[in-house]
Amino acid sequence: MQERNHSRPEATQSDTGRVTSVFAQALQQAAHELRATAAIVVVPVDDGDSLASAVVVGLPLSIFTTIERMPVTARLASATAHRTGRQYVSTFTEFDSAAPSRFDVTMPFPYTIASTPIRASGHAYGVLTIIWAPPLGPRALQPDELDHCAKIAEDLAQELVQSGITPPPRTTLPMPQFLQAAPDRVGQEWAPESANITFLYQIYKLASWLNRAVRGQEVLDVVASRIMQPFGARGMAVSAHQDDQATLLGYSGYPRTVAHAIAGAPPSSPDDQTPGMPPLFVDAPTFLESEQSLAEARFDGAAQEVRACALLPLISGGLRTGTLALGFDGPRRFSAEERSTLVTMADLVAQAVERAVHFETEHRLARELQQGLLPARLPHREDLDIATRYVTATAGTAVGGDWYDVLTLPDGNVGLVMGDVEGHNPSAAACMGQLRSAVRAYAAEGHRPADLLERTNRILTELDTELFATCCCVWLDLDVGTAEISSAGHPAPLLCHPDHRVVVPEMSVGLPLGVTPDTHYQSLEQPLPDGTVVALYTDGLVHSQAVGLGSGSEVLGEALAATEDERLEDLATRIIESTETQRARGDDAALLLARYAGVLPGSRQHVSRVFVQRHDLRSVKDVREFLRHYTSTRGWDEIAHDLELIATEVVTNALMHADSEVDVRLREYPDRLRVEVLDSDPRPPMPAPITVSDSVQDNSEHGRGLVIVEALAAAWGNSPSGRGKSVWFELRLPEDAHSRIGA
Repeated sequence: MQERNHSRPEATQSDTGRVTSVFAQALQQAAHELRATAAIVVVPVDDGDSLASAVVVGLPLSIFTTIERMPVTARLASATAHRTGRQYVSTFTEFDSAAPSRFDVTMPFPYTIASTPIRASGHAYGVLTIIWAPPLGPRALQPDELDHCAKIAEDLAQELVQSGITPPPRTTLPMPQFLQAAPDRVGQEWAPESANITFLYQIYKLASWLNRAVRGQEVLDVVASRIMQPFGARGMAVSAHQDDQATLLGYSGYPRTVAHAIAGAPPSSPDDQTPGMPPLFVDAPTFLESEQSLAEARFDGAAQEVRACALLPLISGGLRTGTLALGFDGPRRFSAEERSTLVTMADLVAQAVERAVHFETEHRLARELQQGLLPARLPHREDLDIATRYVTATAGTAVGGDWYDVLTLPDGNVGLVMGDVEGHNPSAAACMGQLRSAVRAYAAEGHRPADLLERTNRILTELDTELFATCCCVWLDLDVGTAEISSAGHPAPLLCHPDHRVVVPEMSVGLPLGVTPDTHYQSLEQPLPDGTVVALYTDGLVHSQAVGLGSGSEVLGEALAATEDERLEDLATRIIESTETQRARGDDAALLLARYAGVLPGSRQHVSRVFVQRHDLRSVKDVREFLRHYTSTRGWDEIAHDLELIATEVVTNALMHADSEVDVRLREYPDRLRVEVLDSDPRPPMPAPITVSDSVQDNSEHGRGLVIVEALAAAWGNSPSGRGKSVWFELRLPEDAHSRIGA
């Protein structure tokens, strides 16, 4: 989880209580005398860029009539009154579409609203907003009623001035304080115990926010903002339990050692163990309100971090599925209302965690299936550089039917394939696997692109899957510098020439595969000047609900044309970023880039490689000897030490964390040496829990090895490579490096 601002308000408890008391008295008066459903004080926050509801007095319906936060530019009554400095009145006969989000307020009924600025001595304290909803409204407000609203707002402003409260009022609580309208309390001091309706609001908002949370990171964000902050906790941790084992899902506010302990999750490494602090397991809600109760629970080892704690079992389907732990930095007494509220909240969190774990498990399985259908390795050649990207749809867990492939043809040349089966389900993925196998088989037999598509089309129609697929084949003749292209309903490739001119081949695009069995396809031969980049893609890259196919293709072409001797991997990353839209991706997206080097004047490219067997750490010595011989024969003593050290770290890391062979490749350029270390595992080497601390996450995933790479390499990074990944780095060559070879 990214770093979020979960800090508590700067206002002291006495400041907040004093301001809240002043607001509460005025609101009780307004709700009673004007017979209103709800009376709300809205105050400026975020340096005046937003407005937040501070205190609400009214009937229980007021929970659903309150917008928690809004920008000052919103087309809402409170924002309009604050912005203009004038009273704003309106009656709505249906849902207010001006709300910042359809989730922020639920008012599917007619109502009348009157918002009056709270101002005195030229200072803007906020807005007094009064709402009349059934059965008290909507209603036509009389002039004397509007004058009364203005009088209450004016008196409130004067009371704030006389109390020495300067704008903006320091009521920056995490959420509004709710009080039930009580005529007998008009003119009386506000009492905290009268605000129990606030707990109902907390539960309502938590349920609403958790209903939108899909992934574990989103659930953790909601817990931090809707539970940890409102209850004044310093930190929190959430764990999942399965087969008597606890796993830390995420934490905030505490170091990982404390998070493991309070959540009842054993440490993932010896460094996370805190002496004298055994994990806590609870089968019932447990509230440790003081250091003494912590000590009795054998929790005294955490006294420097945790002075009080609430441990809430997560129960789903009658089974304990985890623990929600809240930690406090001072003694904390929990009222009966708070305890009941926290237990109810924990039940909601348990269901959300279970949904998130289920979603992420399905998403991971779908992604692993998709990765398994992509090529295991991409061909490595001196005259052709290749980069690929596969981006899954933002929402959902179903696997799609997009695929790409890079084939070594019988004549030694290279074939590029991009395809897309309709649908986003297991049937589409299965069909994609069959088509990929058919294309590979026909290519191995030596068929040209048009003939290959005709044969593959007949196979798909005979399978009777009732699915259609698009496919584009590009056969590259690297000795001549040409591309033979044929397409079955798929977007034509884009060719970016060395002069940054992007060409779309004017070719005949045939019907998609699977439409009719006797479809004929045509091929087009296109010249490839040295340095040309061929871009194949699926429509998910350039098309969405917000962006049309034509507009998206133009953006892709502009991104290609903007390259300036850019590394192909960097270009692929930039294209993915440039084609992202504000809306979520509704479809998978695949991208295949191939740069034809040709015979560039004055350049010298040389490729070398060495393989290391799976888990064979002893072969790291052989890699060092290979590199030592490589640099020695070229007279590159200046980079020999750094090359061996960096390569050793990267290769060792791959062997330890990837259950596959490791392929080490070296590619010489005129000014640099590029080393790629490839394995077949796309996953991060060491899974880590979600955390709000970037530094903790960085240390857990990278460690000492990548610190060395960062310090010594001229450039480095990682990128997808077939089913796996590639960690690469570059070292600058001496200016006279190539003149030394053979000297």
